[in-house]
Amino acid sequence: MKHLIKKILIKLKLIKPQKQPYELQKNLAYGNNTHFISPTFQTPYDNSIKIGDDCIIGCNFIFESNQGQITIGNRCFINNGTSLISRSHIEIGDDVTIAWGCTIYDHNSHSLDWKERQKDLYDELECINKNVSMLKNKNWNSVKSKKIKICDKAWIGFGCTILNGVTIGEGAVIGAQSVVREDIPPYSVAVGNPAKVIKKISTK
Repeated sequence: MKHLIKKILIKLKLIKPQKQPYELQKNLAYGNNTHFISPTFQTPYDNSIKIGDDCIIGCNFIFESNQGQITIGNRCFINNGTSLISRSHIEIGDDVTIAWGCTIYDHNSHSLDWKERQKDLYDELECINKNVSMLKNKNWNSVKSKKIKICDKAWIGFGCTILNGVTIGEGAVIGAQSVVREDIPPYSVAVGNPAKVIKKISTK
């Protein structure tokens, strides 16, 4: 209903249409007053992306299987150069700020066993020679993959890496260039590699 009203208002020239000067992902759903600043979509699959209202989004959306999901809440800002790489699920809450150059990666990509990694290489070469997606024959059974959750009001500083299975609590702040391997509690500041909590944030 909201989208129908918006179309009528645009037709009556009461509001201006939102400009999107590039092709958006086919299965992308986004809310009112959400704007995109040159994102990229790298996926051979029809993966689901859901974004709320009043967001500014400039990240790279990368899916490495048809199971990947990315959901972003309301009033979020994700800067250019940040990559969301999903095979499982990346969930970002409301009022989240993510600076430029971050990598949020919900799987390990390869097995710890070098023989499995070698097999990955040959499978990828075969796919390239057949001119199909490089990941079409990927064996995910030996690769750890787990949902990442970034809760409401969190702030991720520039150049951070967030690894699979991590939950970043409400209102938490992750210092620049940190590598987050374990859960971060709500309303705390964490920095370093691996990221450790250095202080609590007052909620008053």
